[in-house]
Amino acid sequence: MNSCAICEKQFTHKREVIYSNDRWMLVAVESRTALGYLHLETKRHIEHWHDLNEAEQHDFFHIVKVVEIALKEVIGSERLYMTSMNELVRHLHFHLIPRLKGSAKRGLPFISEVIGGAPSVSLKEMDWVKGLKTHFVQV
Repeated sequence: MNSCAICEKQFTHKREVIYSNDRWMLVAVESRTALGYLHLETKRHIEHWHDLNEAEQHDFFHIVKVVEIALKEVIGSERLYMTSMNELVRHLHFHLIPRLKGSAKRGLPFISEVIGGAPSVSLKEMDWVKGLKTHFVQV
């Protein structure tokens, strides 16, 4: 395996982990324009969807379901956008981007702005993180 930014972050960077098990890590993303923006990353280094084993596939859908419900309760999200490109960093990971109720921006323009947007929100300003973590206590 070549050097991988996601693998390195999982072991060397202090990040706001919402949930973690043997296969996945869900982290709050700092310095983004969307409230509730998360990354869901495989713990083992894989690059393609077809490399997911059955346990990873099962966990993936369960985690996304809990995230969608939790974000609706905690921050009032109306829709959860998901994207995975894995071009810049070739480690299977997903951008989970909630769209708040009443938001004027939607769809691809909103996703593009969030992923490529200028930093404006730090984790210190993200009170929603604590609320989201409580939804994963029983997972």
